Amino acid sequence: MLTLDRLTVEDFGPYRGRQEMTFSSDRGVYIVYGPNGRGKTTLHNAFRYALYGEIHGRRGAEDASELVNTEARKEAGGVGAFETVLDFHDNGVPYRLIRRYDEGTHPTETVILQRDGEVLSPDDSRRIIQMIAPESVSQFFLFDGELLRQYEDLLDPGSEKGAELERSIERVLGIPIVGNAKADAVAISRAASKQLSEQYAANHETNRMGLALKEAQDIRDRHQKDYSDVESQIEAAQNRISELDVLMREQQKAQHILGKIDQLQVQIAGVEGRETAAIDALDELSTDLWKAVLARSATARLAEVDVAVATAESELSEAAAAMRDLTHLHTAPDCPVCHREIPSALRDQLTEKIQRIASAGHQEDVQTRLDRLRAKRRTLQSLAQQDVRLIVERDANLRQVRLEKEELYGDIAELRQQIDEIGQSEEQVRALSTERDERHAKLERDKDRLAAIDVQIRKKEADIEDFKRRLRKQVTPDRTIELKDEVAQRLRDLFSDSIDAYRTKLRRRVEAHASEIFRVLASEPDYVGLRITDSYGLEILDKDGEVVRRSAGYEHLVALSLIAALQDSAAVRGPVVMDYPFGRLDADNTAHVVAALPRMARQVILLSFDGEFDRAAALQALGGNLVAEYQLERRSSKHTVIERRRAAV
Repeated sequence: MLTLDRLTVEDFGPYRGRQEMTFSSDRGVYIVYGPNGRGKTTLHNAFRYALYGEIHGRRGAEDASELVNTEARKEAGGVGAFETVLDFHDNGVPYRLIRRYDEGTHPTETVILQRDGEVLSPDDSRRIIQMIAPESVSQFFLFDGELLRQYEDLLDPGSEKGAELERSIERVLGIPIVGNAKADAVAISRAASKQLSEQYAANHETNRMGLALKEAQDIRDRHQKDYSDVESQIEAAQNRISELDVLMREQQKAQHILGKIDQLQVQIAGVEGRETAAIDALDELSTDLWKAVLARSATARLAEVDVAVATAESELSEAAAAMRDLTHLHTAPDCPVCHREIPSALRDQLTEKIQRIASAGHQEDVQTRLDRLRAKRRTLQSLAQQDVRLIVERDANLRQVRLEKEELYGDIAELRQQIDEIGQSEEQVRALSTERDERHAKLERDKDRLAAIDVQIRKKEADIEDFKRRLRKQVTPDRTIELKDEVAQRLRDLFSDSIDAYRTKLRRRVEAHASEIFRVLASEPDYVGLRITDSYGLEILDKDGEVVRRSAGYEHLVALSLIAALQDSAAVRGPVVMDYPFGRLDADNTAHVVAALPRMARQVILLSFDGEFDRAAALQALGGNLVAEYQLERRSSKHTVIERRRAAV
């Protein structure tokens, strides 16, 4: 079991100069207080960096250069460095792990692991660190309370993140150890089987079948290699999808904004359709648009033309009447109106006048003028009848549609500005989603391929066993090799059965311990315990045995219960360093968690801010289990000091 002795940091983040925290080998709790921005998360990262050379930010992995103390860098002429030193012991053996980062022209990282004072080789250092504190299960020892919601994925059968967590839980419980033993037994069995095939092939009586056996084994081995390759690809894909899920969770706001942008884009498409329709509607009137411009003046002119037409029509009527009168004068001596006799002199004058009015030339002139006036009137009537309001309405509609489109584009611009403020471009956020979709699609194809290869392997295994049975009937094999093969196969079968039995036993143990811790943490008396699923998800049960739909706060408690249960059942154990531990808890549940901290691990380091919980009540609840308190004191915005704080008695 890894037990911390001391953490030393130098020019790491806000920690200017050389500063340290010391720990006792006794079981207990350490509380580090500090306001926001003073370096609690940086201290959490100091443990992570010391062990694995990794730094995690709210948006995923960060570059080590981000944590070089700016004052130290300035004093060093713009090229800084930092160092972490972690002193610990494992099963009584002391270790010192030194990790130093230097910017320089080419940034370098130096790692030195000492075991009982002896410096180990880089390969041995990596191997021992992964053996004592495997990075693959580090989230159960170095965990961020803001990310505890990821444990909800264990209840989602289709979640890649849940599947990755399940694998991590099984690693921390030691289940892969049994799987490795099974793999070793399979390898021994296959090696012995190949020795037998070589003996059979060397015997002239069984040469042909021995060669056939050897060929079947070679094909099986090729399939097995393909299986291992695809399995590795699947694991890599699952790990990457899990990373993408975490990144996408951390960018939920950006994803939400992108969703709004997509909705606005759909609205814009609809508005653009309306814009096209409005343009077409206005274009229908465009050929007569000039008429609309002249409509008002045409109406006034039409009245004048109407008078002229009436005058011309009157003149034409007079000419027709004159023709009738002239005809009458030629046939009768009296007046066509009063029928009195007309004197000859007057008759001559009237005849001359009527002839002039009724002359063909005069009538033709009047008729021509009338035709022109009527044609003009028809044109003016067409102009005057043009509906200007329709054109105005359609033009106003087009303007309104275009204004809507401009407003939508303005909204999109504002949303994109919000994404920029988050620190991720729209392209980066969309790229995450696209990459996840592509990797998930390939993952499903690889799973299908893996299943197909497994069928081929099983078929070849059956062929191999059939060959071996037939060959044993013909020739007695080397008993030593045959016995080795038989024992290895029995061990393989034994380990196969043991994995399932061991997994079931550990699952029940985790369930029992998690339920015990949960009952201590929960303030709701009707919640009696937890039920574990096949994927290590935990469901809350009420006193009637019904599954309870839990709140965000209780999801937090369930995750903490799982962490504590894994510590109790794990093959690999160590300290628990908690950052942001009470984010979604009320005061009562927070007090319960503080009181239960000693049960979560042998050493618990709690990173908290002043006022996050009742300190006096916590000191009383923890009693002698509180080993030490530390305060992060501000010297400047770039300089924080770790000071040991006297615990209240």
